[in-house]
Amino acid sequence: MLLKVGRHIRPREHFKVIVGREEGENNFMNGYRKQFTHMHATSHNGPLALIDGNVNREDLKLAAQIVARFTQGRDADSVQIEVKEKGHETPFTLDVTPLRNDDIPREWYL
Repeated sequence: MLLKVGRHIRPREHFKVIVGREEGENNFMNGYRKQFTHMHATSHNGPLALIDGNVNREDLKLAAQIVARFTQGRDADSVQIEVKEKGHETPFTLDVTPLRNDDIPREWYL
């Protein structure tokens, strides 16, 4: 079902980021949060994102920069992204610089 919603971006072979495109998709994806590591911006309005794959902290930072690109803070110096890892109780926040559109190669999009 998730293949039909969101932007699917694979920045590395071992994970992909599914970024909601609008409120309806975010609401739909919200039902899958417990099955995936997920993130959303807390400093700006923006999408929910699900992380599919095994990721480390460096991967999460890259994913957060991608998600920040699709927030209303895309032109800001910094965007705060809350990350809730699958299987962990406590979320944490990453303060990231959003990637520019040119920083996301076309081949990352699925």
